[in-house]
Amino acid sequence: MADVREDDGSTTERFLTRMRAALSDLPPAEVDELLEDTEEHVRELAREHGDDQLELRLGTPEAYAAELRSAAGYPPPPEPEQPTQQIKQPRGDGVEVLALAGLIVATASALLLGASMRSGHTTPFFLLTGLVGLAISLPMLTRGRAGVDAVAQLPTVKALTPYLTPDESTMLGKVLAYVYSLQPAWWLIRVLPVVAVARGGIVGLVILGVPAAIISIMVGHYSRTDRRALWLVVPANALVASAALYYFVGF
Repeated sequence: MADVREDDGSTTERFLTRMRAALSDLPPAEVDELLEDTEEHVRELAREHGDDQLELRLGTPEAYAAELRSAAGYPPPPEPEQPTQQIKQPRGDGVEVLALAGLIVATASALLLGASMRSGHTTPFFLLTGLVGLAISLPMLTRGRAGVDAVAQLPTVKALTPYLTPDESTMLGKVLAYVYSLQPAWWLIRVLPVVAVARGGIVGLVILGVPAAIISIMVGHYSRTDRRALWLVVPANALVASAALYYFVGF
């Protein structure tokens, strides 16, 4: 029987990143379409057989990307430019910085909005600033997954990479990997404050809690494959955590 294990999002994500890099000469929309089903297939293999088996089963990311390119009828990648010619760098127009700032503003607003709920006088200002944060992120998010990849290349975000994809050879990496493995439990826990605020008892738990839990789990899985969903998931998590902290603990 195959060794079934949860993918920690490190080796698998690096495999997929190298595949995207091998296809980077194609238009971003065509790359997204080409990898739409393939990414989930790679993740499924990693979950079933372990991410250390990916190259044994699929070959290197570059070779697997070349197979997909050929099967879809795309030409081989262009030859490297001559040394005297500089490779054209992707256009950086600052919208990736706005997208990151928008995520920070929306998350901070959600934290303050959740804290204000305990008093029963929710401040509309926090809701407004949260919507503004999402609005200034839209120009980058509408560019598809390539837009999120551009945000990931910002120095501030890259500095967080060791903590987002921890090295399990270190004690800190092992702790972070364990915390990340608890994500499915959080998808259920974050529904509880919603049920508590509704004060519906057992009836509320069934009518409101069960559908909310299903939606929460679906959104959690979706955010793993399409990182654009983080611009909604992260502020929502902050709102629920803040509201729960002030409601139950009374800070």
